[in-house]
Amino acid sequence: MLVLRRIAMGGVVVAMGLAVAQQSAPSPTASARSSAPDVGASSASTVLQTKPNVVMIIVDDMRADDLQYMANTRQLLGNEGVTFANSFSPYPLCCPARASILVGQYTHNHRVFSVAPPYAFPSFNDGSTLATALQDAGYSTIMLGKYLNGYGTLPEPGEETGRSVHYVPPGWTDWRASLDGGLPASHPQWGNTYNYFDTTLSDQGVGFINYEGRYQSNVYGELSASIIRERAASPTPFFLYASYAAPHNGEPREPDDLRWVQRSDGRMVEFRSPARPNGVKNVFDGMINSAPGADWTDPDITDKPEYLQSLLPTNDAERAAMLEVTRQRAEALLVVDRQVKRTVDALRASGELGRTLVIFTSDNGYFLGEQQIRQGKILPHEPSLRTPLLMRGAGLPAGEVRYDPFMSIDFAPTIAAVAGANMGVPVDGRSMLGVARRGDLGWRRAVLTETGSRNVVRNTDESGLPLDAVDAGEPDARWAIGIRTDRYLYVDLASGEEELYDLATDPRQYDNLAASPTEEQTSLLQLMREQLALMRACQAAECRVRLPDELATAPGQSIVN
Repeated sequence: MLVLRRIAMGGVVVAMGLAVAQQSAPSPTASARSSAPDVGASSASTVLQTKPNVVMIIVDDMRADDLQYMANTRQLLGNEGVTFANSFSPYPLCCPARASILVGQYTHNHRVFSVAPPYAFPSFNDGSTLATALQDAGYSTIMLGKYLNGYGTLPEPGEETGRSVHYVPPGWTDWRASLDGGLPASHPQWGNTYNYFDTTLSDQGVGFINYEGRYQSNVYGELSASIIRERAASPTPFFLYASYAAPHNGEPREPDDLRWVQRSDGRMVEFRSPARPNGVKNVFDGMINSAPGADWTDPDITDKPEYLQSLLPTNDAERAAMLEVTRQRAEALLVVDRQVKRTVDALRASGELGRTLVIFTSDNGYFLGEQQIRQGKILPHEPSLRTPLLMRGAGLPAGEVRYDPFMSIDFAPTIAAVAGANMGVPVDGRSMLGVARRGDLGWRRAVLTETGSRNVVRNTDESGLPLDAVDAGEPDARWAIGIRTDRYLYVDLASGEEELYDLATDPRQYDNLAASPTEEQTSLLQLMREQLALMRACQAAECRVRLPDELATAPGQSIVN
């Protein structure tokens, strides 16, 4: 565990906006910025800013233990703020998780179940989100980078045909979302969210800016610094949502990629990794000697559900490929780590750092060999479920750790509390601002884990799990639903199988207690079933129901894996 120093800090600083000369953003390869109105810009720098800014930096597919490769982030946010040791993505998949962040709801309530049609971007009801709430509270809101899967390529919400390349959701003052596609390949500004050296951003929904030849994370860092300098000249508080694709796999292919590897049964498996700039390649070769899950060796998999039993153990070639993927992911995160520093430096130079809440997190975690899953997410086991979370500012102490659970559904109500905003829709999460500022209350609520239908798992998980699709007419789109407490994970599968793990004695989740429970474990199993029955269709306050004493944990007694 990281050793964090403790330093007392005061409350939110309220000070005059500083007049700072605007500096230009990185030069695009084509198309000048449009003259969209800038409601945040103002020359009235003598007017007091009465609310803190919020800068949220979110990455894609980062494991919680990947923080070891991000020294700047640990120093500038962890050592100078609060680290949440138990941060979770209840539905660990990009689009559902990001929708939860923006509306504070579990997936079964916002209904964005997948990264692909009929779900993804068009299925998200964006009429009332964190962005609209903050804008109503007087904030300038800036979207930079990845939004929801399918933006650009799929129709606008409410439409059945067409592309969303010109769509701007309600609530955003400054819209610079990356296109997942949607422009013809012949278009001069063609680019893609997942092409690290050829990314195209929307220019307020009017035009497009392409950054061909520029590494995406560096572009986002430079744009973040530029946006901060621009907004510092105004008394209007701002919310910057800076969304990086790293370390998600992406193009272009590189000579050191180990793409296709043969499994023990002869089938070829594709290993995917992010592209990186030359300056960081091979930096971690001496530090990273194996993938995190390379030594995952369950002594007996017969107690596992069929879909996990069907996975073959990894062979030497696959472990070598996972090692290369792990190194490349760390290298991509090192570039983001430098952009975190660039962002904090820009806040400090502009006089905004003292009145800004800075948040760093990921949309979900990632498997790298655990449960014999070569790559992927979605499933509710620890590597996929856990995410990093650090925050500083807005009256937070320095160098402290919190153990109460923080979920994707908690971001919207927490940020709304900081801003004095009203979400305008029922939220399933709760504000964690008090816990961040004053300390743990104890693990007193459950994390409801949700996993999409089996075909969703098969089509979006890089491991290529051999799963059959559920019937299209099945009323509940979730294939696996579970309850995660401090000590236990219980999962109810649509197949009729169950999983139950005791994380205190079995942190790697080898022993499925639900397969052959003792009398005591049978009682525990029934208790977990009852908790799931209370929450599986919960809404708003029902999702925050207090755990029974047998499952709750007092402050300071949490189990950290």
